[in-house]
Amino acid sequence: MGKEWTRKLASKGIMYWKTIALAILLTCVPISIVSFISWHVGNQYLIRQHQQNNEELVKDTVRQIDEQFSQLVQYALHMISNPILKPSLADTNFVDQFEKTQELSDTMYFIENGDPLIDQAYLYVEKQNKIMQPMLGLRPLEDQADRAAWKNIMQVEKGIFWTNHLARPFHQGGSSHAIVMKLPFNSQKPYGALVLYVNPAKVNLNANSEQVAFVLDGEDTLVGQSDASKQYPEVIPDIQGVLNTIKRSYDTQSHFQLPIEDDKLLVSTVSFEKMGGIWTFVSGTPSSAITAPTGPYKHVVLVYWGVSLLLALALSWFASKRMYRPIGWMVDLFREGKAETTIENNELKYIEEKWRQHRSVNQTLQSNLNQSIPKVREALINQFLSGQAAHLTESEISEKLQGLKLDITQQHFFINVCQIHSLSKDRGQLTAKDHQLLTYAAINLLHEMSERLASYVHTIDFMDGSFAVIGFVPAASPVKDLKSLLMELSTDMIDTLRDVLSMPATIVVNGPTEVWTNVPYLLAQARRALSYRSFTSASQLLEAAVVLKQANLEVEFHFELEQEFTHTLNLGLEKEAVEILIRFVEALQNDGAPEWVVHQGLTRLRNNLFRSMIQSNHNPYAIYDGMKLQEELEELRDANACIEWFHAKIIKPYIDALNRSYHQSMKHIVDEIIQTINVNYMSDLSLETFAMEADVSVSQLSKAFRQMIGSNYIDYLTSIKISHCKKLLVTTDMKISDIAKAVSYQPPYFNRMFKKLEGMTPGQYREQFNPVIGDKKQA
Repeated sequence: MGKEWTRKLASKGIMYWKTIALAILLTCVPISIVSFISWHVGNQYLIRQHQQNNEELVKDTVRQIDEQFSQLVQYALHMISNPILKPSLADTNFVDQFEKTQELSDTMYFIENGDPLIDQAYLYVEKQNKIMQPMLGLRPLEDQADRAAWKNIMQVEKGIFWTNHLARPFHQGGSSHAIVMKLPFNSQKPYGALVLYVNPAKVNLNANSEQVAFVLDGEDTLVGQSDASKQYPEVIPDIQGVLNTIKRSYDTQSHFQLPIEDDKLLVSTVSFEKMGGIWTFVSGTPSSAITAPTGPYKHVVLVYWGVSLLLALALSWFASKRMYRPIGWMVDLFREGKAETTIENNELKYIEEKWRQHRSVNQTLQSNLNQSIPKVREALINQFLSGQAAHLTESEISEKLQGLKLDITQQHFFINVCQIHSLSKDRGQLTAKDHQLLTYAAINLLHEMSERLASYVHTIDFMDGSFAVIGFVPAASPVKDLKSLLMELSTDMIDTLRDVLSMPATIVVNGPTEVWTNVPYLLAQARRALSYRSFTSASQLLEAAVVLKQANLEVEFHFELEQEFTHTLNLGLEKEAVEILIRFVEALQNDGAPEWVVHQGLTRLRNNLFRSMIQSNHNPYAIYDGMKLQEELEELRDANACIEWFHAKIIKPYIDALNRSYHQSMKHIVDEIIQTINVNYMSDLSLETFAMEADVSVSQLSKAFRQMIGSNYIDYLTSIKISHCKKLLVTTDMKISDIAKAVSYQPPYFNRMFKKLEGMTPGQYREQFNPVIGDKKQA
C-alpha cells in the first residue's frame, strides 16, 4: 500500500505540486501573518514604552558623567596653580636640589590622590626630557617612542585638552585616557605638562545589572563601561560605526538596534560637549529583558497558531485535489498508457521548450567560436614570433591565418618596439600595479594610433615595461613612402604618450618588409636596438637599422674615477663617494654611451668594489646576501635612478658594514674622551693631545668620533661648554666675562659664539631665563 501511494505521488507533475502550494499559501500565510503581527506589535509596544522611560534616566546619567569630569578639570586647574609648578622647574637640577625634588614628589602624590577619577599623575619637563610620578620617581624618557609621544603633546596649541593616544611611559600599562594641562597654564612658552590619567573603572555610569552602558570621547574611543557591557565586547565597533553616520552636536539623541547572540540590543545615545569635543553616552538593554513579561502569553499564541495551521493544511490538501482533477485527467490522456514516472512541464509547452533549448545551444556554440578566433589567431602569431613555428613556410602560415580570418597576402609589415620610462622624482615612484596599468594604457593607445596606417595590428607585452606593435599595411603604397609615413606615425606616438599619459618613452622602428617570415628577425633587431638608446629619461625615436650600424661605438672607461670611488668608499666617506659616483655616470653619458654601456660600467664599478672588499677582509656575499643586484640594475632606465639605486643598494650597506667593524679599542678611546670632556670642559682640550695619548692618528680618531657621536670634536666640545655657561647665566650672578674665562674662552669670542648658537647674546639669555634678573629689570 505504501509503495503504491509513493508511486502515485511520483507520477504527479509540477502543476499538481504548484496547485497544492498555492492552496497552502492562500490559507496558511494569512494565519501566520496575523499571529506574527499580534506577537510583534505587543513586543514593540513594550520596547517603545521602555525607550520613553529610559530617556530621562539617560539624561540624568549624562549630567552625572559631565559633572564628574567637570570636577576633575576644576580640580586639575586648581592644582596647577601650586607655586611649586613654576617655570623654573625647566632648569632645576633635581639631583642637587633634593629637598625641592621631594617636595615636588609629595605634591604629585597629593594631586594623584585628590580625585577618584585620577589613576596616575605625571609631571613632564620637556627641556630635560624627564617624567615625575609618585611611584616611579623622577626618570628620563629613554625610549624613543615614549620621547616622541610626550614631546608631541607640547605641539598641541590648547592649554588643556583630552587625549586617548598617550601611552603611559616605562611600560606601565593601563588606559591611555588622560587630561593634559600645559605648565604654566595658558602660557605662550610652556615648559612642560601635568598629565592626569583617568581610571575607567571609576566613571560612575548609574547602570543596573542588565544595562549595557558606554562613555565615548570626542574620537569615539571607549572611556568607561558598565559591568554588563563587558559581556558584549563585540558591540563596541558596531556602535562606533553607527555613530559615525550620525551628525552629532550638543544634546543630540538617537535610538537604534544591534544584533547580539540571538537577541537585539536596544541602544539610546545622548551627546554632550566636554573638553572641546562631542562625547557620547550609550545606553543599551537587551530586548529579551524588556519583553520578558510577555513570556507566559507566548505559549498561548503558539498553540493557537499551530491548531490554525493544521486545519489550514487539511483544507488546502482537499482544495488542491479538487482543482487538479481536470489537469490530471488530461495528463493521463497524453501518456497513452506509457510508463512515465514524472511529468515536469505542461505538454503544450514541452515541444516549445525543447526547441528553445536547441536554439540556445546553437547560439552559444556560435558565439564561443567567434570569441575564440581572435585569441587563437593571436596565440598563433605569438608562437611564430617567438620562434616556435619557424618550421612553417610563408604559404603555410598564410593558410593558417586565413583560416583564422586574417589575410597576410599582399601586405607589408612593420615593427614598433616601445619602452615606457619611470616617472620623475617630483611625481613620485610607480608601484608595480601602476606600471602595469600605464603599460596597458600605452599598448591600447599605440594600437589605436597604428590603425590609422595598418589594416590589422598585433601587440605583444614583454612584461618588463616594453611592448611591440606589429602592423599589417596593404601593399598599395611603395616601401619608400611607407617608411616616411611610419616615422611620422612613430613621432606622433611619442608626442601622444607624453601629452596624454605624461610618460616619456623610447620607440624603435624597424621595417617595413614584404615577407612575413622576416618579422621575427625584425622584432629581435628592434628589441636589441632598444638597449642602444641614450641613457636619459627623455623620449627618443630610434631606427633599428641605423642604430645597429653604430653599435661598435667606442666609449672611454674612466679608471681614475673608479679607483677614486673605491678608495673614498673604503675610508667610509659616504657623501664623497656619492659625488664621485655622480661624476662617473655623467662622464659616461658625456661620452655618448648608450644604456647597455652605462649598465656595464656600473657593473664593473660594483665588481671592482667587491674585489676591494675581499682584500680588506669584508665578505660582499654576506653584505648583499639575497639581493638580485644585476637584475635590478638592468631594469633601470635613466641616470638618476641608477645613482639612487647604487647609493641605496651598494654604498649604504657597505658603509653600515664598515661602521659595525670598528675596533672595540677605538670605541673605548672615544668613551674616555667623552668622560674627560664632561669633567674638564673648562680646560683647553685638543683632539691632537688625545690622539697622541692613545697612539692613533688624528684623522682616524676624528673620523671615529664623528661616526660614533654624530658630530665632530669641536662642535661637541663647544656644545658642552655653552651648556655649562647657560647654567651659570641662569643660576648665578657671575659676570659674563668671568663665565667666558671659566670655560677657557675670550669674552669677545664667547659673545660671538653664544649668539651664533642661541640666537641671542649672553645678557639677553640671562634676562629671559633668570627670573631674579628679569624681575629686577621690570622693577
